[in-house]
Amino acid sequence: MTESAPAAAKGPSQMRVDRLPSTKMLNKIIPNYLLKSKLMAMLPWKKTAWVTAGFPVELCYMFDIFPMHPENAACVSGTQKVSQELIEYAESLGFSRDLCSYFKTNIGAVGKKVGLTKGGIGKPTFCASTNTICDTHVKWFQVQARKFGVPYFCFDIPSAVSGTDDPRMDEYIDYVVAQYKDFVDFVGNLTGKKFSEQKFFSVLEKSDRLCELWHEIYEYRKILPTPVAFQDTMAAIFPMVILPGLDIGIKFYEALLKDIKDRVARGVGALTKEQEKYRVLFEGIPMWYKIKYFHELANYGAIITYEPYTYSFGPRKQLGLSYEEALRELARMMIDVPYSYSLEKRIVYFEKIVDEYKLDGIILHSNFSCRPSCTGMIDLKNAIQADKGIPVWLMDCDMDDPRAYADGPMKNRMEAFIELMAENKKK
Repeated sequence: MTESAPAAAKGPSQMRVDRLPSTKMLNKIIPNYLLKSKLMAMLPWKKTAWVTAGFPVELCYMFDIFPMHPENAACVSGTQKVSQELIEYAESLGFSRDLCSYFKTNIGAVGKKVGLTKGGIGKPTFCASTNTICDTHVKWFQVQARKFGVPYFCFDIPSAVSGTDDPRMDEYIDYVVAQYKDFVDFVGNLTGKKFSEQKFFSVLEKSDRLCELWHEIYEYRKILPTPVAFQDTMAAIFPMVILPGLDIGIKFYEALLKDIKDRVARGVGALTKEQEKYRVLFEGIPMWYKIKYFHELANYGAIITYEPYTYSFGPRKQLGLSYEEALRELARMMIDVPYSYSLEKRIVYFEKIVDEYKLDGIILHSNFSCRPSCTGMIDLKNAIQADKGIPVWLMDCDMDDPRAYADGPMKNRMEAFIELMAENKKK
């Protein structure tokens, strides 16, 4: 260890990230959602759907369909320390260790019939996914739809690779818009409900308001010291993922913003100005079974002030458009998201964030379970280090499989990363 990082050499001091008081609202929002998901799955006249990250959940609310989210349920399994047992059960059925740990956690949760508080999830009326973020979603939902004997709808989203020009993008948008219309027919035939443009725009307006508030929260994170840390946003993302188009998420974000503005007015941060030494970006899905790891960063004065993962769930919607124009903009959003950016576009995006948020370092989660989020990470790391001159840690781990994590090595790598930032700030 070097003299430039006394915290790492002498052992870190114990510091605590102050949570926003309104995050406690999630203690009611999430249990109420889970209770509803259990009830909805039991009511024969109520339609439910399994949906994935990247799927436009607003489409469910437009048809009064209750969305259930297996990935969120897998997060619950991780935080409750049961994901490994469920993953190993899935592997005993023949699913490879190389497959997504969310997928295998869900296989185990359904197979072992675990309760909601352990990541269980009810049988849906149908399954619906996209491949916009993850190609595993397709086979995952095919497998589970087949097991339950329910229909499955998949949005096939083209990849806007480097060199995709406007005419090609228009072709892609046409292709996705056609699938939107197919989905409307699919749900209409399944539920007997007719599509309402009035309901469509009402839900879209509320979804955009939710995203507007989310973006405003991120604007405040640029302030030194930052009033909002990852400890808040990793939980606060829940309404953005599952509740877009409903009032409850809007009220929650409005309460968060009120707390944030109060902090800013008082010059208070999630860490104090003296404690906040290193501002860090974290890219990827956190290790749900070891959330404490992110709290330990604060002991070295490091705080995560931006996450492309959580920000990406809140794209603004264009309002005041015709129905056809709105569909095209929704299709464009499904194609053009940070997780699907070409490497060139991703580098530009990250380097812009480095400047805007005055970052001292970046952690890229090289997640064994998530090929799409990890593809090109080494090139991304090299580009950021060369162009911005800040340390980038390529962190090898897994989001839901504890077998990929070991306390000793991970602590050593954290301390090495802190030392690199300390040295870099001396220059």
